[in-house]
Amino acid sequence: MVGFICRGGFNKFQAEWPHLCETNLDTASTSSSPVPPAAPIVGLGGLSLSSDGSDAESEPLSSGMESEGASPPSFPVQILPNLYLGCARDSANMDTLAKLGIHYILNVTPNLPNLFEKNGDFHYKQIPISDHWSQNLSQFFPEAIDFIDEALSRNCGILVHCLAGISRSVTVTVAYLMQKLNLSLNDAYDLVKRKKSNISPNFNFMGQLLDFEKSLGLSQGSRRPASDQTCFFTSPTNDSVFELDPT
Repeated sequence: MVGFICRGGFNKFQAEWPHLCETNLDTASTSSSPVPPAAPIVGLGGLSLSSDGSDAESEPLSSGMESEGASPPSFPVQILPNLYLGCARDSANMDTLAKLGIHYILNVTPNLPNLFEKNGDFHYKQIPISDHWSQNLSQFFPEAIDFIDEALSRNCGILVHCLAGISRSVTVTVAYLMQKLNLSLNDAYDLVKRKKSNISPNFNFMGQLLDFEKSLGLSQGSRRPASDQTCFFTSPTNDSVFELDPT
C-alpha cells in the first residue's frame, strides 16, 4: 500500500497552485466558541480514495460530493463536439443516445453490461477497472484514446461512462484532452470541470494523470510544482492530506 504525507501544508500548496484553491464557508457550528476563519479547500474537491476493492463511485443522485444546491446532470455532458461524458444511466438510455448521435460507447467498468452490444448501430469498448486506489487505469489510456479518435474521425458521437460519471470516465476523458489538445493536467481538468461540476477522480488516478502529463512533456507549460517539489491534494471530506509522487 502506498503511503501519503503532507509537507508544507495548504499555504505551500496554495502558493504553487492558486487556481486549484477555493474557500468554503461552513456557517453551521455546534461549538459555543467563536467560529475560526474557514479553512481553504483545494479546488480538486471530492477526490476520493477507496479503502476496499469495491467500486467507490455512487450513482449521481445519491452522491454527497456535489455542492449545496447543485444537481447532477440528467443527460450526458458534451466535452468536445461528439465527445460526451456520462454515467451508467446515460448508457442505458437509447433515446438519448440516438438524439445525440452516439454510436460509440466506452464503458470504464468491469461489470456494467454493454446493453446494446447486439445492436449493429453501436460499437463498444470495455475497460475492466474498478474505482479503487490499487487500479492501474493509465495502462488503458492508449486504447481508450484510439477508440475515442476512431469515433470522432467518423463524425460519430461517443459516450465515455463509468458508474457515476465522476471518476474513471473523467480520468480517461482528461487523459484524452491532454494528449490530443496538448493540455496540461490543470487545463484539461479545468475544461472538464467547467462542463461537469461534480467530477471527482480518486487520488491514485490523479497521480497517474500526473505521470501521463510528464510522459507527454506537458508539465513545463503548466502551473504544477517543479519536478523536485512535492504535489499535495486534500479532500473536503477527509482531514488527511495526500502526497502525489511525480517520480
